[in-house]
Amino acid sequence: MHPTLKLYANEAPNMQATVDIFKGTWSSQLPAALLTGTVDTFHDPRVALVQREFGFADRSVLELGPMEAGHTFGMHALGARSITAIEANANGYLKCLIVKEFYRLNRANFLYGDFLKYLEQTDDHFDIIFASGVLYHMRDPLKLLSLIKRHTNRCYIWTGYYDRAIMEPAYGDHFNLRFGDPVHIEYDGFKCSGYPQTYLETLDFQHFSGGNEPGSTWLAKEDILAFLSHIGFKRVVPLDIDTSYGYAPRLSIIAEC
Repeated sequence: MHPTLKLYANEAPNMQATVDIFKGTWSSQLPAALLTGTVDTFHDPRVALVQREFGFADRSVLELGPMEAGHTFGMHALGARSITAIEANANGYLKCLIVKEFYRLNRANFLYGDFLKYLEQTDDHFDIIFASGVLYHMRDPLKLLSLIKRHTNRCYIWTGYYDRAIMEPAYGDHFNLRFGDPVHIEYDGFKCSGYPQTYLETLDFQHFSGGNEPGSTWLAKEDILAFLSHIGFKRVVPLDIDTSYGYAPRLSIIAEC
């Protein structure tokens, strides 16, 4: 078959055929027993955690990096008044639009672009900023946290953090290839160490879902928490620290004024 004709459907409209536009590239398991990925982001305990802490009902939410809209789906179901979700990966953005159409997420607005530039340019303020899986993909993570504070009094962050004692045994020989020497970073009068990392061969992975640059800067847990307090969040609570997730420890953070 000619490659151009492969872009056309030859069957009645159905949900499986629609998700198969991106066959083999989904990370999330969509509802309705569709053959997609394996990760249940559509019923994610991280969304339930934020619901317990802040509640989504009648809240305006800014979601950074929705990936495939699983968390958006959960927040919408819990009554968020509006969700602005910004995705920089082109395929991820289109998957979000599929999910929006499937599940009638009519209070969610998906935008394609760099959320850092959005945060730099917008004057909008949100009841909650939901930032799951994005901080450790930033070249300048302190800048992102500062911009978050500029636009909300409540935020949720789920991120990997740097802990060499945990990470080096897990990475083995790849550790020194993946992570460079610590660098001094400073933002808004706050000083700490940053740990540069490169995505290396992971850029070739079909399921790559990192940042929009070839590397990023990781932070230690203590510095993330200290900087959130430094920029004005009065309550900063680390929750659900997990040292078994992949090659690095992760944690959830609730911060509010």
